[in-house]
Amino acid sequence: MEAMLFPGANRNLQVLAIVLCVGLFPISREVSAGQGSLDGKVFIVENGSKEEKADGRDVYLFRNGTFRSTIRDKWDGFHEGGYASTESEDGITFVADTKSGSRGTIHWEGTVRGGEIDVRYTWADAPRWYDPHPKREYWARGEEVKNPAVASARGTGTSPLLDGRTFFVRTGENGKSADHDDYMIFRDGMFVSSGCVEQNFGKSSYAAAVEGNGIRFRAETTSPTHGAMYWEGTVRGDVMEATARWVHDRWYWKVDRKYWYRGGPAE
Repeated sequence: MEAMLFPGANRNLQVLAIVLCVGLFPISREVSAGQGSLDGKVFIVENGSKEEKADGRDVYLFRNGTFRSTIRDKWDGFHEGGYASTESEDGITFVADTKSGSRGTIHWEGTVRGGEIDVRYTWADAPRWYDPHPKREYWARGEEVKNPAVASARGTGTSPLLDGRTFFVRTGENGKSADHDDYMIFRDGMFVSSGCVEQNFGKSSYAAAVEGNGIRFRAETTSPTHGAMYWEGTVRGDVMEATARWVHDRWYWKVDRKYWYRGGPAE
């Protein structure tokens, strides 16, 4: 075989030539579920039915080798599923499958390039008497929850006090019982409430400081359609307790409501 490659060349030269030739081609590295090449990343996305305009927003979480769609979790009971990924010069591609006890399965395929994500997913819903094999296709596109200015300024890799933490909380209006779940996410100096993303509240910078035996934080998130949310909270150990005031001025009335949040680290 060596003679066919380079007739008359000695073995060392042939091995060197093979190494140089291999270096001319990009090499992909496959990462199986559980290894997590996307772990720690959080994306805010717009989504919609295949070949149609966006009609909703979602937050995607990659943690400990698993993928989660927070909105599909919240409304349809789809919990996290293991993901497998492949790294190449073009970015990171991934596949995942999530299941719901009542709403079937979703197969996800996507690509992450830089701070952007592009996803296609197929939802095989639970059979109905009028539709025994329901299956729908969707798309999603968005960007990573990250503050480039903060990340660049750090240099040394130090982070604000709550950076990298995600809390799963129960929440409800003040004086009332919990009526839904939420994920409170802290990344690169930015704060996101996954539940509020549905109402066009995006990421926002947050301030945090040590106070007593905990860490106190404040943030303000805004929505072009739903006003502003003013957040205050404290993290003591693994317990998150927070409040939010929602203010929205309308021409005929004003929304001014307060909510409570309580929970612990998202596992």
